[in-house]
Amino acid sequence: MVSGGINRKCRYSIAGVSEIYLLKYYEYSRSQIVINDNYLVSFPTTTIYKFEVTPESTANEQQEQNDGGKFFNQSIGLSFRSTDLNQIEKLIDLDFRIIFKDRNGLYRIFGLYNGMQGGQISYTSGSGKADFNGLKIDFNGLDEKQSFFIENLEDAGFIIEKAFLLQENGSYLLQENLLKIIL
Repeated sequence: MVSGGINRKCRYSIAGVSEIYLLKYYEYSRSQIVINDNYLVSFPTTTIYKFEVTPESTANEQQEQNDGGKFFNQSIGLSFRSTDLNQIEKLIDLDFRIIFKDRNGLYRIFGLYNGMQGGQISYTSGSGKADFNGLKIDFNGLDEKQSFFIENLEDAGFIIEKAFLLQENGSYLLQENLLKIIL
């Protein structure tokens, strides 16, 4: 039961997605995923990979209902300014959980319980210099609960994999002290 009204907020919010983290979907028991209210508190230790996306990337979530009850339809469209992503087609064959940071600085996770499936991939070159040149890929998923916020990725159990420089033969480019060079 709602006991109060909703105040009109200032228009300080900014639309769009600024960061994307992909993690391969593995089925975990509900006891391994700890939720407090609308926040993901703890998740089994998992390595996540950060992808730089363009301002055209969007995230949407809608509550829907069918004969089975209410569910949340989650979709995210990712845009990359490069068409040189070699194995992007492999993303449509796997299921993922997707963590994203919106332009307001808030982290959310899509596909927490059921995963997200890769959908359509489109390559666009545009018709003018200012037009988008790159690729877009859509992910879709259905979950019985809405997406959850994450206050701190590391505290929740996520390890952010750094991007390292690779040589043409696939080996890492190393410093004098044999540490990898971080990109």
